[in-house]
Amino acid sequence: MRSQITQILLFTSIGTITRDMFGVVFNLYLRENRFSNQEIGSITSFMLWGSAIVGLVLSLLAETIGRKRVLFVSAFLFPIFNLGMILIPNPAGLNALSFFRGGIGVISQTVVSAIIVHLTESRNRAKVFGLNIGLTTASAVLGNLLGGFFGEWFGLREALYLSTGLYCLSFIPLLRIKIFEVKVAIRQVLDFSMIQREQKNILTLYYLSTLSVGFGAGLFIHFGNLIYKDLFGLSSAAIGIALSIADLGTSAGNIFSHVLARRVGPLQLRFWCELLVVPLMISLIVVRQPALFVLLYTLRYILMNSASPILSTIINSFVPKEKIATLAGINTFLNNSIRGVAAMLFGIIVGASLSGYNLLFSISTAFYALNAVFSFLFLVRYRRHPIVLSLYPNRKDSLPSSE
Repeated sequence: MRSQITQILLFTSIGTITRDMFGVVFNLYLRENRFSNQEIGSITSFMLWGSAIVGLVLSLLAETIGRKRVLFVSAFLFPIFNLGMILIPNPAGLNALSFFRGGIGVISQTVVSAIIVHLTESRNRAKVFGLNIGLTTASAVLGNLLGGFFGEWFGLREALYLSTGLYCLSFIPLLRIKIFEVKVAIRQVLDFSMIQREQKNILTLYYLSTLSVGFGAGLFIHFGNLIYKDLFGLSSAAIGIALSIADLGTSAGNIFSHVLARRVGPLQLRFWCELLVVPLMISLIVVRQPALFVLLYTLRYILMNSASPILSTIINSFVPKEKIATLAGINTFLNNSIRGVAAMLFGIIVGASLSGYNLLFSISTAFYALNAVFSFLFLVRYRRHPIVLSLYPNRKDSLPSSE
């Protein structure tokens, strides 16, 4: 069991390193080839819509034809689409390629989450989820650094080719993974009659939170490299370092989130992290000193993402195991579709003027504030729930209330 978890973590780590190597320089590569903000926003939007639509279809297929088969096919196709993104320089072609590449790229996250639930129990699930997300984020640190420096040393196009070649190493652990397959007919996959009222309530709140964060983040989070380039003129290496610092802090938070959650309460930790993001977003509207902006942007990223394993662990423990991949696919669909809409608005809001970033961050702040409200509702309704207490023992809430 432990060896299987190791292979899964290794597979996701290699994939994340190489995807982030590609991602940190791709928008800069487009800018170097004179693509406008609207064209780059459109390409990113198509990628997110592909993550939503194609990702949902693939998550359903994973339940019907087998998870490993879907993982293997997606891993085989991903570098092919990467090459297409490098070699086809026109916006229409990149929109189409980006759509399918987005769906293929996101499916591994959905399927891996379902596999982890099957391989773990309540006593160690929070730890493994935290470790998975933490290692993924740590891999993003390395990917951003390598992508930024390779782009600076060898050229942006060459860095894209290198990341695509290195991605193929993920086949080594993938071939060693032995997955307990639960194949069901498509009719059963789409049958949600076993979802109870309490599960529907928490899923509704979960999806509302996904939509609010998705739109707020989608306005700018996929364009961090362009933001640093436009506002401060940073090089690709400097941008890679800035993004890596944020990922490094998030990685530490993810790995140790289950420890902090047991001390202060998982939903309490999540609420305060997401509430503190709101003033940090406001600060991005007014601060234009490069070092301070990078620091504030990094803190916002760390706080928003450090508590993410908490909610994933709780939601996956509330719902039936046979529905985890399907429900995660629905969440991915909602997340990426709303981000696709937001990404399309990036070029329209920012346009050709740097002052457009002020409006962009203002709109995003409002949606982060809405998410803080949803986070508070999670806290009030579920902090003393038996499932939450079983996942995070040795907490204050596990003791009898003195109120």
